[in-house]
Amino acid sequence: MFVINVINLCVSLILEIWLVILLLRRDARRHFPLFVFYIFLSVPITAARLLTIANYTAYFYIFWLTNTALLVLGLVALHEVFHSVYEGFYQVLGFRLLYYGVIALVLIVTAINAVVNPPAHAHAVIGLILRMGIAINLLQAGIAAFYGALIKPLDIGFRRYPTGIVMGFGISAIGPFIGYFALSIFGTKFEVFTRNISGVAYILGVLIWLLAFAGPEREEEWSPPMPPEEMLKIVRGYLRALGRKEQ
Repeated sequence: MFVINVINLCVSLILEIWLVILLLRRDARRHFPLFVFYIFLSVPITAARLLTIANYTAYFYIFWLTNTALLVLGLVALHEVFHSVYEGFYQVLGFRLLYYGVIALVLIVTAINAVVNPPAHAHAVIGLILRMGIAINLLQAGIAAFYGALIKPLDIGFRRYPTGIVMGFGISAIGPFIGYFALSIFGTKFEVFTRNISGVAYILGVLIWLLAFAGPEREEEWSPPMPPEEMLKIVRGYLRALGRKEQ
């Protein structure tokens, strides 16, 4: 297990450094500053985990403290990309209430449940971070799925950079989610799988980000697919077709 963890961390660190170089070359900070910050922060975090992996206590604290920061920043960075593509949706009050309401509700319910029903074999704070992490992974996967579901109805075409970022987050979020439920259902029967699925999913996510930014740069990939006002008209048309009145 130790060797597998070392391999996962080494591969992740190499890919993250490669991705940082690509993001600098593309000057991605101008368009997705939070995503770039997320990747830049991931490099020293992965390096710190790798350097302390032989020291259980040091690794334990570094992992859980940095895991919290990456989870929150990852959700915010994913929202940044979603907003950049579907900005017109945010002009609809009902969408904003539903979008932010679902995020807030999931996090609040998860936090309350973690406090009221703490895990039996873990510290209360670790249990809270673990459950909040699963909730954030679920939200990330949901936002990624929603992003993909809107592409065809709005006919916005494939946007390599934002779509690649969203897909990477979606893939990396599914891994911990699967591992958590596999552990809940099968216990330690598939321990190797449940302990490593998160790391493998994250590596796949970074590979998707690398593929998105490795190709020839096209300026139109950075721009929104359509003006927010035009997107708002399309949204209003769908609402009228569904017999709903916009607030």
